[in-house]
Amino acid sequence: MQGIHPIILMSLVGCAVLLVGIIFDQYVAKWIKNGLLGVCCIYVCDLFMPVMWQVGITWISIIITALLGIPGVIIMYLINIIKNF
Repeated sequence: MQGIHPIILMSLVGCAVLLVGIIFDQYVAKWIKNGLLGVCCIYVCDLFMPVMWQVGITWISIIITALLGIPGVIIMYLINIIKNF
């Protein structure tokens, strides 16, 4: 039984590495985009909200908005408003 030719094996490994890199890059870019968009939304909303309803920009709020996007911002404000009633 013959083994796989080294050039073919290296090509397959290279393609697998590129595929993993592309998939990882898409998710990381999406998380960064969601985080930045969420921080901008929180900043603008905090300008117009009463002080007791403001969420503020913290590491926790950045992580929530990076994972959930704009719905994460809405959820944080709803939780904060309900908590202060």
